Amino acid sequence: MRKVGLVTLVVLFGLGMIIQAAPIYEFGEILEGLAVVHTFVLQNAGDEPLEISDIEVSCGCTTTSLSKSTLAPGESVDLQVIFDSAGFSGKMVKKIEVKSNDPATSTLTLKLIGTVKRSERYHISVSDLNYLFYILVDLRSPEEYAESHLLGAINIPHDELPSWIDRLPRGVLVILYDTDSSTSDQAAQFLNDNGFPEARSLLGGLNEWARQFGERFIRYEEAE
Repeated sequence: MRKVGLVTLVVLFGLGMIIQAAPIYEFGEILEGLAVVHTFVLQNAGDEPLEISDIEVSCGCTTTSLSKSTLAPGESVDLQVIFDSAGFSGKMVKKIEVKSNDPATSTLTLKLIGTVKRSERYHISVSDLNYLFYILVDLRSPEEYAESHLLGAINIPHDELPSWIDRLPRGVLVILYDTDSSTSDQAAQFLNDNGFPEARSLLGGLNEWARQFGERFIRYEEAE
């Protein structure tokens, strides 16, 4: 009689051994804001193709990554699970349910178990930094940039922007500025049309910043 089956495995590389393990990962104790990253290895222990139809998690704080959903007999695949602990504290039990055509275990439940401790008020999680992250671009000449620029800005002269298309990170807020936004508007539209919908032009440019906030956050070239 032919069958399909799903098991979780821990693979010890180097020894060439495959050890069957319980589908539970105990991550111990971590500070709030740190992420738990763990890889479960799923293997088809039967003699028919195994179809993984869905993976459900207990909350949006947990994400999964699976490279393929059909496993031949004996074939295995890594299931990476990431639990973002930002905003959590106390005892944690995060469930991951793997749905498949395994007649014996159509739903395989995996678990991450551990404790999250409150972080200090001066801590910031990498997920929060990722949310707040932005790129500040000064479109003026290198000479103008060297004389003064907003703190944290990188210098990409306006005519060199097309060569940065493959170097700028996508999915991140990109704020462009010049002296008076005469070229930053065009630059933002250019980036919007080339896969950077988050690109924005600083209205009024550096002149408007100085008019409203004076020298706040402006870095000047130090005299030698």
